[in-house]
Amino acid sequence: MTHFNIDFKTERPDRIFVEVDRRFDVAIVRTETGLNLQIFPRTDGELWVDPFTTFEVDEREITALETAMEE
Repeated sequence: MTHFNIDFKTERPDRIFVEVDRRFDVAIVRTETGLNLQIFPRTDGELWVDPFTTFEVDEREITALETAMEE
């Protein structure tokens, strides 16, 4: 069974951290243009300093798709 732990730090209210099975940490960051997701693996119990991959969601692209669906 997959285990999730969610951490919200008040000194960084624009983001949350989701730990998945003590193997990955996912940082979900609200940016000026949308969302940024950063995936940090954990090797031998140590979290990587740099993300393995980053995924960007631009809210303007979502809005454009929503507008196109309405037409």
